[in-house]
Amino acid sequence: MNNFKTNKLAWCLTDGSAGTISQVRGLAEALDLNYKLKEVKLIFPWNKLPVGLLPITKMMFKNFDDFYLKSKLPDIIISCGKRSIYASLFIKKNTPNKIFSIHIQNPKIKTNNFDVIVAPSHDKIAGNNVIVTDLAINHVTQKLLDKHAQQMSEKFASIQKPICTILIGGHSRNYKFDYSTLMNLGESIDKVIKNNDVRLFILFSRRTDKFIKEYLINKYSDKNYIWQGKENPYLALLHYSKFIICTSDSVSMISESISAHKSVYIFKLPSLKKNNRIENFILTILKKNYARILKGNLNDYSNPYNDETNEVVRNIIERYNKKYASF
Repeated sequence: MNNFKTNKLAWCLTDGSAGTISQVRGLAEALDLNYKLKEVKLIFPWNKLPVGLLPITKMMFKNFDDFYLKSKLPDIIISCGKRSIYASLFIKKNTPNKIFSIHIQNPKIKTNNFDVIVAPSHDKIAGNNVIVTDLAINHVTQKLLDKHAQQMSEKFASIQKPICTILIGGHSRNYKFDYSTLMNLGESIDKVIKNNDVRLFILFSRRTDKFIKEYLINKYSDKNYIWQGKENPYLALLHYSKFIICTSDSVSMISESISAHKSVYIFKLPSLKKNNRIENFILTILKKNYARILKGNLNDYSNPYNDETNEVVRNIIERYNKKYASF
């Protein structure tokens, strides 16, 4: 495996969303790469159409010079999200056989466009170069959580009650998060407060609609349940929490909570699709007892998840060395 361990430079290409950044960063750090995060911005109509309908060209990028400089091309590309696929394909096309490309999630184009694809099982993709995982690859490690816990110890370490953190997402292509759903969420939170002797913290994502925030702030802020501080305590709370409740819309939030080895509960949002791939993900993690459906009572169950990242890393390094064995 010595071919790989030479401080390789990687570009981590994403659309800038927290979920995609967590995945590319997690893999790059696990591979011990010298990496740079690069956000890919596309112009219309490339930003709306599926990959493959229009030609790959320099003109499709809003920020071409920000991520593509020929004098500083990487050894490895790690991409995640549709927009990043365009950038990965463009770079590979202009530097053939010199860059090892890894894509995270189902790219929905031929798998041989990449050297390796890492995809969760609910993406339902197979191929000789596909590595399948239960969870979304992410950057959550015990070392990272310990670091953030230490930085915010004054705020959380002295709390005597078990901490339960509620991670709120929002409306998406897969799930409805309307007013009636919000009322159901409020009832579930009330049951948690009534049935469990815990200290709650509620955190919002960037996708959380204003009306959701306003309702929950008005209802729960008098008990200091809503975090409204300047620093984001997300990673610190992944450390300090005994229980984590996630809305079902975010694979990343759920995967990161499970990776933190906490007792994870899911509040189900109404699905907007008959064939909802995230529902398949939730079925998988429920079956393996990585998470449970929120019903009101919180039990400190043993989360049996074993980190998949080490096996993914071993597999990628093996494939990289095989490709470049003659170099």
